[in-house]
Amino acid sequence: MPRKSSRREFLAGVFGAAVVTGASAARTQPVPDVIILGAGMSGLGAAYLLEQQGAKVLLLEARKRAGGRVYTLFDQPGYPEMGFNSMAPGYGRGIDTAKRVGVELVNLMPRMAKTAKMEMVFDGKIVTRAEWAASPRNPFPKDEKQTMPWEMVPKTLAQKNPLKDWADWSDPKSAALDISLHDFLAAQGLSEAAIDVSYNNSPYYGDNAYDVSAIMSEFNTGWSAMVAQDGKASYGVKGGNQNLPNAMAHQLKSPLLFGKEAVSITTDETGVDVLCRDGSRYRAKRAICSLPFSVLRLIRIDPVLEGRQARAVQTLGYQAITNIFVRADMPFWEKDGLSPSMWTNGPLGNVIAQRFGQNEDEVTGLLIQGRGQLARAWDRLGKEGAMRMAVAEIEKIRPAAKGVIHAAAMQSWAMDPFNGGDWAVFRPGQIADFATAMAQPAGRLHFCGEHTATGSRGVEGALESADRVTIEVASAL
Repeated sequence: MPRKSSRREFLAGVFGAAVVTGASAARTQPVPDVIILGAGMSGLGAAYLLEQQGAKVLLLEARKRAGGRVYTLFDQPGYPEMGFNSMAPGYGRGIDTAKRVGVELVNLMPRMAKTAKMEMVFDGKIVTRAEWAASPRNPFPKDEKQTMPWEMVPKTLAQKNPLKDWADWSDPKSAALDISLHDFLAAQGLSEAAIDVSYNNSPYYGDNAYDVSAIMSEFNTGWSAMVAQDGKASYGVKGGNQNLPNAMAHQLKSPLLFGKEAVSITTDETGVDVLCRDGSRYRAKRAICSLPFSVLRLIRIDPVLEGRQARAVQTLGYQAITNIFVRADMPFWEKDGLSPSMWTNGPLGNVIAQRFGQNEDEVTGLLIQGRGQLARAWDRLGKEGAMRMAVAEIEKIRPAAKGVIHAAAMQSWAMDPFNGGDWAVFRPGQIADFATAMAQPAGRLHFCGEHTATGSRGVEGALESADRVTIEVASAL
């Protein structure tokens, strides 16, 4: 895969004149050529590309907004991001799309670099790197005692990644690597206690190291290194990342209907029918489902999916992540002389300073993040309970914060009815089982979304899947 995608040349070469002819004939039909379920980045990307080929498209979105997991809090200082955060220089599709729709990208790296320093909070107490290295509670190997918990797994994966070519993650020849991340880390000499503190406390994928395939982390490590090869920049959209999908939706000629939650999808020899919860029905020659499988598994599909694809829809996991945004009336970190950002092994999760003010030094708030089982524990507390807990824990650890902070917003991706979690998570054995089959068309029903991408992750993966499904659908019209 090239570092940056040359989408226009690639797509133009594949489509050819036959698609234009088919689309021209479709304009005389009373129904659209394609219904797209979901107006996230993949659905919006596919709609635009199909429009360029002359296809008549209808988008149905269950939410009252576009963007899916791109979600900006425009009513909070600094416009904090509850989902997608930034793009590396190698996000060719994402950067190309931003330029196409006319949103301005800004390099966030100078601001992010100032947030890199984190205080370690272990069992409620702030611990320096030297104190951690000397602590009897430090479970890391002798030559890794200086390594902080959040550094251990990325460091191990970078140094000992057995996936020599990250693009081979879903290739059958890599099936032997489809073991749990726990077993991979244990093979590198990490004890149960070391795995627990370095991963299970705040898992990047899944709920713990047992329920995520090692290949997924190995692929992410290789791919992340590749997209960062062009430099250390990290791009966000000026004024908030949700401006990107908003601009993509605005540029479309196709109708985009909000509040349209699909409850059933029926395919036959001539088309696809979609029934929405409000009783409305829509029909097209073909349909594209960009919905995460955590949502799709709750929708009636007729004829039913079969085999490996059915297992994928029913069992693919999704990352539990809950974010709480906290505002500070005064910079308490200046009073106690510590960094506002913290890694904790307690109920607070991780605290990430948001520096999106007029200059790089201004902290506009704190993003408190719970992942995995911690996110689920917060969700059980409910929104108000979780926000009270976050404030109380910060005040307990940092007395200077008492009375000067308050929680302003919370987003649980696991509790979001239109997501059921954040990133897709392959469990051990699932990549070998169904990774190559899950995105195959089921008759006239096609699939896209970041979870179906094979060469990218995040927003880039969503747009990659839009390229693939557009070629697939346009070639069949």
